[in-house]
Amino acid sequence: MTLALSADGTQVLFTLRAGGQPLVFDPLTGNLAAWQGEAGFAPARTETARIRVQDWRNSNRPRLGNVALRLGEGEFARSLAILLREDGFLLGTDNHLRLFDAQGRLVDSVPTPGAVWGVTVAGEMGVAALGDGTIRWYRFEAGALREIAALFVHAETLRWVLWTPEGLFDHAPNGGQELVGVHLNGGRNQTPEWASFQQAYRALYAPRAVRGRIAGDFAPAQERLAQLGEVRQRIGRLPTLAPGSICALVAEECRPITWETRSIPEGTRALRMTFTATDRGLGFGPLDVLVNDRIAARAEPAVGEASVEVPLDAGANRIVTRLYAGDGTLFAEGPALSLTRPGEPEAPAGAGRLLVLAIGVNEYALRDLNLRFAVPDARSVGDALRRSGAGLFRDVEVRVVPDGRATRRGILDALAAAARDTAPADTFILYIAGHGIVAQPGNRFLFLPSDVRDTSSMAVLRQQGLDDATLVAALARIRARDAFIMIDTCYAGQIDIDQLAAIGNDTGRFLLAASSSVQEALDSYDDRNGVFAYALMEGLNGRAAVDAEGRVTALALGEWVMRRVPQLAREKGHQQNAVFRAAQRDLRSFPVAVVQR
Repeated sequence: MTLALSADGTQVLFTLRAGGQPLVFDPLTGNLAAWQGEAGFAPARTETARIRVQDWRNSNRPRLGNVALRLGEGEFARSLAILLREDGFLLGTDNHLRLFDAQGRLVDSVPTPGAVWGVTVAGEMGVAALGDGTIRWYRFEAGALREIAALFVHAETLRWVLWTPEGLFDHAPNGGQELVGVHLNGGRNQTPEWASFQQAYRALYAPRAVRGRIAGDFAPAQERLAQLGEVRQRIGRLPTLAPGSICALVAEECRPITWETRSIPEGTRALRMTFTATDRGLGFGPLDVLVNDRIAARAEPAVGEASVEVPLDAGANRIVTRLYAGDGTLFAEGPALSLTRPGEPEAPAGAGRLLVLAIGVNEYALRDLNLRFAVPDARSVGDALRRSGAGLFRDVEVRVVPDGRATRRGILDALAAAARDTAPADTFILYIAGHGIVAQPGNRFLFLPSDVRDTSSMAVLRQQGLDDATLVAALARIRARDAFIMIDTCYAGQIDIDQLAAIGNDTGRFLLAASSSVQEALDSYDDRNGVFAYALMEGLNGRAAVDAEGRVTALALGEWVMRRVPQLAREKGHQQNAVFRAAQRDLRSFPVAVVQR
């Protein structure tokens, strides 16, 4: 296979299949793209004037001159890379990556979960391509090898996930967090525990820490791990969720069905489900039911029992359940089922309305919090969506909730009204702009509505603000098949937008968010709108990729804004980033705008 490294040892060039398109992955930016022929990528050197390793290809008796290279019994060499200074070499085998010096002495050896079919070096880094489908970075430290990170790319969708040995991870904008997880072996007679990164998203999603580790800065990862405590032990104590009764609501009747049912009665509009929850030491958080990868219902389980009514989509319904631990950072997967309706086709695409709820707060009860562009941004984005949605949707309705109407109660009422007014065939977009913070403890996002009057403590702010759990619960009641959550927040010190990505993971919705300091927000981009709103409007007006029919999809818009926000901010001498994430296992984008040509 093709395997090469950039000069600093971070970017890797590789192929997923023999003869396939070469790809370049940059772990410091999270960018995966087709290789355009750029220079600067170094393949492995397997022979130099000073070092000539013989019989190393698929052999269990490699040697350097007359020196036999020490391998394990039955262990075969598979790949080779000579270090830049020719003071040693890496030998990849069936189950180890081994570091030898220039005299053939074994210096260090790292076990690998698969055969090392490719290896190369650059700078202080070595990268290995393993038989388990991963690419792994190793750093040379004081004559030893230290594993830094691992990458897995899904060949069909190019979704990827990048993680550290401790389990901190980053993933592609179009998903990937369900591809890899944490596996815990118990005793000889115990069932192993497993949790995907999707289940541990709030605990382990930490892109800045992962990127820092690859760049040589271990402090962010150490700080995050210190906050988390022993996550692996907590995974082993997640609550369990067992199926109880289930019935199909047809008109006013609830007809009993079984969990093995694959087809539901004609006219079924919802399911009524009960569960038995068992606490294993972490307590209970919310119980979520997802239909076709998006949150459809949320309940708060009582001790031992939980019940929930779940509205269904037209066509097929894939249903999964999640029970969170008490602190909300981990969830256990519960019963799942896939249902079809006899003789009923899949739901048609793009047949509904577009409902936009745009919330912006400039004027706060505490005048020191006042902003200039949150309300103009909400109005401008709403107007842009109204214009670009014309002709694409049956109808476009934009509801703007500004300033004095954007109290905590007012925002929740507006979300409740959106839930009443959206149907499964509709598309829903939430845009929310104002002050946001990360509340401690727990690293939970908290939006500050206009009626916040006391900022003396985090406990007081929690009571007045709109936390992400409340926001997720409100979004769970919105039945629109397609939805996009857009959050533009600012606060002194800049909030950690990584935490906002968890809202997308929890809801199964597209999530696009940006964060800036107060000063950056006051400065705006063009004296009319902030950077985030400006980038959004560019994308809706056709700067984002469009298909053959001139449509801008949610995926294309999110990718455009994520790339564009840092560029616009730099033009004004600021630093601002955006995060775009999708949580759907089977990614299905949808159009949000059409560009008139």
